[in-house]
Amino acid sequence: MRLNQVTAPANDLEASIAFYELLGLRLIVKSPHYARFELPKGEATFSLHVVDGAIARENAPHLYFEFSDVELDGEVERLKAAGISFERELVLQSWLWREAWVRDPAGNAICLYHAGENRRFPPWRVDTPPGRDNLHLIIRGAGFTIVKNDVGPEAWRGFQETYADYTTSLGPYDLHGLLSIMEIEWPEHVGAQHDRIRAFAESNETTFNF
Repeated sequence: MRLNQVTAPANDLEASIAFYELLGLRLIVKSPHYARFELPKGEATFSLHVVDGAIARENAPHLYFEFSDVELDGEVERLKAAGISFERELVLQSWLWREAWVRDPAGNAICLYHAGENRRFPPWRVDTPPGRDNLHLIIRGAGFTIVKNDVGPEAWRGFQETYADYTTSLGPYDLHGLLSIMEIEWPEHVGAQHDRIRAFAESNETTFNF
C-alpha cells in the first residue's frame, strides 16, 4: 500500500489553483468544484475540492511539501518575492527538519520543508535495521550493485578491480542508511526496488544487481 493522493478543501477554487500553481504543482484535472495536480517529482497527486461553510484552521490536517536543502531557501525567497506571506519563517527544528509555514487561500496550513534522511530514518527511529553496517552501493555504467563487504570504506579498491564499468561506490551503510541516501539521490530507483533491497539485506546473499 502507498499514499497516492491528498485532497484539501477550498472556498475559491480559482484562487487556490493559482496558489498551488505558484508553488510549482501542475494542474491536470479541473471541474467547477474540483481540481487535481501532479507534483514536480514523484507519482503522488494533490487535489482540491470546493466545500460549503468554514474550513478549519486549527486542529486540522497539515500539508507538507518537501524540497531539497538547496531548493528550499530559493523557493522561500521566490514565494516571498511573489507576495506570499509566511506565517512562520524558515527555521531548523529540534527534530532536524528545516521548515517554513504558509497558508493557502482557504486557510489550509502548509509546511515547506527539507528533512533529508531524517524524514524516514532519524537517529531515534524505533525499529532496528536488519543486517549489519556492511552494505556498499556501487554505481556502474549498467546500473547499480549492492554488495555486503566487511572491509569498510576502503572496499572501493576491490570493487574497482572487480567491475570493469565501475564509476564509484558509497558505504558502508546499514539498511536504513542505504535506503536514505538512495531516496535522496535516486528516488526513482529505490521506489521500485525498496522491498527487494530489504529482502537482500535480510538474506544470506552477498550481491544484488538492479
